[in-house]
Amino acid sequence: MAYKLEKTFLSNKLRPGAMFVALLSFLTLLLIFSLFPQGFEASGESVFHKKEYWRIFSSALLHADLNHLSHNAFFFTGLALLLNGYFGLMVFPVLSFLAGGIINLITLYFYPPEVQLVGISGVVYFMAAFWLTSFILIERRQPIIKRYIYATGMALIFLFPETFQPHTSYLAHATGFFLGIPAAGLYFLMNKQKIRNAEVWVEKPEVVIDFDWEGEREGESVP
Repeated sequence: MAYKLEKTFLSNKLRPGAMFVALLSFLTLLLIFSLFPQGFEASGESVFHKKEYWRIFSSALLHADLNHLSHNAFFFTGLALLLNGYFGLMVFPVLSFLAGGIINLITLYFYPPEVQLVGISGVVYFMAAFWLTSFILIERRQPIIKRYIYATGMALIFLFPETFQPHTSYLAHATGFFLGIPAAGLYFLMNKQKIRNAEVWVEKPEVVIDFDWEGEREGESVP
């Protein structure tokens, strides 16, 4: 008996409240941008010399200007909906926020101490890598090569910059992306049984070719 995979873990409906979490996250960014335009930035001087480690988290919520905020907020809100909707609060916002601090800490280590770091783009790249890696691991209705091609294409289209800006931290982007891949792999290994149990397999219809006694196939003439 042959079977085909009809549904996967990612075929389920989004968790109740996922839209609320995503919108609340967006409004939080907007509120912080409006009320605290500066004062919570992170730099090597403030973090490593003054030991103000809380700044690696607060700086992720700040943005240089409205254009910076709007660009990040679009992808951030969509990915927040997906990660919370399928993987729950532990992945977003908890893991994503903690990853933001680690990303900023690593990035600041390689920058001159006076460089200030703001923005949630490193977290966005972490979230995107987590989602794309999870898609490759979970969505088995497509062959693995197709999943890789799809994920690579999405990454190139949405994450690779068309132009390079001097004030953009591409190191934070790369750090976030390459942290998101093993994070998704670890999540998958820890929850593999639950993920596989969500799969729905159905019987594939058998193709039957009926020959009559004269050797003619139904609907066709045999020469």
